[in-house]
Amino acid sequence: MENFQKKLKGENDTKLQIFLTAARLFAEKGYNGVSMREISELSNVSKPTIYYYFGSKEGIFRELLETGMEYGVAFSRKIAETDISAKMKLVKIMQQQFRISYEHSEFSKFFLMIFLTSEHTPFVEDFKKHVRAHKKLLLNIFKEGISSGEFGAGANPDLAAEMFVAVTGHFISLQIKSKRKILTDKLAEEIVELLFKGLNE
Repeated sequence: MENFQKKLKGENDTKLQIFLTAARLFAEKGYNGVSMREISELSNVSKPTIYYYFGSKEGIFRELLETGMEYGVAFSRKIAETDISAKMKLVKIMQQQFRISYEHSEFSKFFLMIFLTSEHTPFVEDFKKHVRAHKKLLLNIFKEGISSGEFGAGANPDLAAEMFVAVTGHFISLQIKSKRKILTDKLAEEIVELLFKGLNE
């Protein structure tokens, strides 16, 4: 598995430190509640250096979104293109999302904030293309399973994809609130197994 921290920092510890600090602050206060001064003070990186890497607060926010979404969709696409069953593709995609969320909780909190907040941040609309791409990928996996006979012919792929996303988000949210490890490969297998049974009834 490609190291998500390496992907984020691009071999640059200073950039990663800015990312981690900004992600935590955005998750806690929302985009409008965070200042460049706070990011600078808490990351121990000067404002000129932050401006050098990102140009602005919006630049940090945009790059966090872009990097995280591109990484997630790219990995899911790689799994979707492998020669394994539709069920196993779903298991592997959920396991990967669980691993990233557990190992990089600051980024998980940031992305949950993005999709749950009512705060008005117009530029977030630019990144909905990644959300649509991920949902379409899941939808195609469910359709593939129906076409191959792995899932029942009467299964609703749109509803199944929505449920997959919702359940994944629910357990990631529980992990963020818990001090013990909830997100495991076994849990992903059990969740997909329950969904699989429903798709065949």
